[in-house]
Amino acid sequence: MEKKEIIINNKIYHLSLEFILGFFEGDGSVTIQLKSNPRHNTGKQVILIFEIHQHAIDKDLLKAISIYLDAGKVEIGRKIGEESNWTYRLRISTQKDLFNKLYPILRSQSMVLKKRNNDLNLFLEACKIVEDQKHTNLLGQRELEVRSSKLSSKLNLDSKISLPETFQSLNYEWVRGITDAEGNFNFSIYTRKDKTSSNLGIADPYNNYNKKEVIFRFSIVQENSEITFLNKLTEFFECGNVHMDRKGGGVFTVNNRKELQSKIIPFFEKNELQTIKKHSFLCFKKALDICLKNKVLMDIHYQNLEELKNKTKGNRE
Repeated sequence: MEKKEIIINNKIYHLSLEFILGFFEGDGSVTIQLKSNPRHNTGKQVILIFEIHQHAIDKDLLKAISIYLDAGKVEIGRKIGEESNWTYRLRISTQKDLFNKLYPILRSQSMVLKKRNNDLNLFLEACKIVEDQKHTNLLGQRELEVRSSKLSSKLNLDSKISLPETFQSLNYEWVRGITDAEGNFNFSIYTRKDKTSSNLGIADPYNNYNKKEVIFRFSIVQENSEITFLNKLTEFFECGNVHMDRKGGGVFTVNNRKELQSKIIPFFEKNELQTIKKHSFLCFKKALDICLKNKVLMDIHYQNLEELKNKTKGNRE
């Protein structure tokens, strides 16, 4: 499928199938469910759902994806607090959309994350069972129950780790999509506890500015069952490293300013993000530029950095 420009509420979204797949791998899910329903001969109704979830601020992107796929509808997912904080979802669940629109697209695709590839294969098998009308008997429904039990959302960490690797290569559009879903552009300003300059390595009692330090971090987080994928990112961007966070998850991180300037910034300038994270990226870029252009940061620089930091508060990360 070709790349398209879709306009929603005067905003232009640049979408491709690879972008949508990457976005789905980060913020999507599939459901295979048998729900009690006495009106059906077997007493159970089969429910198949393909979903992508998003914060209210980016619900128009879900509408654009729905238009691109010509399937599904955007609806409220969760109502928590103010309306601006609600979660929305693009849900594809009707047999017409699943079998005529989504299934023909997905059956020729492979996911990058092994948990998503596992789920996609199970979902496609379930769609085939329903399409062939095998779900109308108890044997077919038992096959659906088995597939439902193997979805990654129902597996423990060890089972996820043991899932087969996909060996799927990364491309620009897919990485753009997964970053819009799971990426994080962050910079922090903190005060050092000693009087040693981080730049010169010597104490300078007359310089109060060296007490502060600015740390930059671009990261993508996944469960540690997806370490292979995170390592692929280091190869793709030709920078960064992979480590475990305090919660035991895997993290791809780029902290080095030169690598951020030469690798990460140019990539996302050329491959534009589509969610609110584009705003976070632009603030991140401006902050990095301030630090790179000024070897010694003065009060005005820290003020500018704080203003940029405040602009990203409340952004979905």
